[in-house]
Amino acid sequence: MEIELKYSLTDNLAKDRILNDHHLAEMKDSSCDETLHMKAIYFDTAEGDLQRFQIALRARHENDRIVVTLKWKGSAQDGLHIRGELNVPGDETYLENPTVEVFRGSEIFEELEEAVSGKQLIPVMEMDYIRKSIQVDTGASISVISLDEGVIRAGDKEAEILEVEVELYSGEQRDMIALGEELASKYNLVSNDQSKFQRGLELLKAE
Repeated sequence: MEIELKYSLTDNLAKDRILNDHHLAEMKDSSCDETLHMKAIYFDTAEGDLQRFQIALRARHENDRIVVTLKWKGSAQDGLHIRGELNVPGDETYLENPTVEVFRGSEIFEELEEAVSGKQLIPVMEMDYIRKSIQVDTGASISVISLDEGVIRAGDKEAEILEVEVELYSGEQRDMIALGEELASKYNLVSNDQSKFQRGLELLKAE
């Protein structure tokens, strides 16, 4: 299960200030600071069957490793996203021949297999962005705060990525929400109910 707050930045200057916030600095674990180059490919059948089942499947380079991720259903309201999520290790071979078999044995596999029905998976969009993240412990929750900056490419269209995510790792959800609201107030962040994948789908529909 993934639980996170998603915000869009309205002030470009804020991107250089958020992760250096003085209050966050008091709570952060400096050993967890991370900068990752994310290059993601999203897959679906030619008919869009995974999308019809509200499933997103991607393979993503995270610096020198590849992670295959499945996300499904869930909800998004006032920037709070709650959905199923499953991650497994991948490799370059998977990028050449993506299948749902890597998720066999999972709670979602039967529905995933039904959605694909043996059809070939093809790339439908790509994302290329830099993620800078820190981990903070408020005492009631542990969250990772990330700043993503880059681009979504779908068909012949592109859209900018410039957003902040606050993802709950453990502890109280309401405490994580309070932390997100504090950052939103300080830096004029706007809650965003759209995932990057949903934004990519909108680009495809606009072709």
